[in-house]
Amino acid sequence: MGGSKSKMVIMFVMLLIIFKSGWSEGCLDHERFALLRLKHLFDDTGSYPYDWVDGEGAIDCCQWERVECSNTTGRVIALDLFEMYSGEYSWYLNASLFTPFQQLESLDLTDNKIAGCVENEEFDSLRDLEELDIGANKIDKFVVSKGTTNTTKNVNFYKLTGFFAIWFIIL
Repeated sequence: MGGSKSKMVIMFVMLLIIFKSGWSEGCLDHERFALLRLKHLFDDTGSYPYDWVDGEGAIDCCQWERVECSNTTGRVIALDLFEMYSGEYSWYLNASLFTPFQQLESLDLTDNKIAGCVENEEFDSLRDLEELDIGANKIDKFVVSKGTTNTTKNVNFYKLTGFFAIWFIIL
């Protein structure tokens, strides 16, 4: 009788471990709020992407279009912001807007009329960033610092417009 009870307890504990290790309840609040700030920066009408909304039923930003999260941590690991900017003129991106995404591995900023970045060093705080795509923008100069805290492996600059100088500095 005691052996059967202990087997049940062991099975229950194993099921809990299995469910908790491969499942997340959704994105973190501060990452969801950061995504909503990005939405309003890129699209001043606030209408696109359509599922990036705050309120009832929209809490799990891991289910949102253009967002990929880790299945285990629920943290945002990839952002596809390709052609999201709706403004008419070139602008300077504040890289500190991405600091809430501490496990971000891939960031696609392609074709958003970005002329450059302010606080560019903030990309250094994204330790897991492996791919940064800034192609088809209006960037004249872009400096990516690679210290011991950043392991960015792939920075894509394809189709930059105008006369440009790209500096890739390894410190």
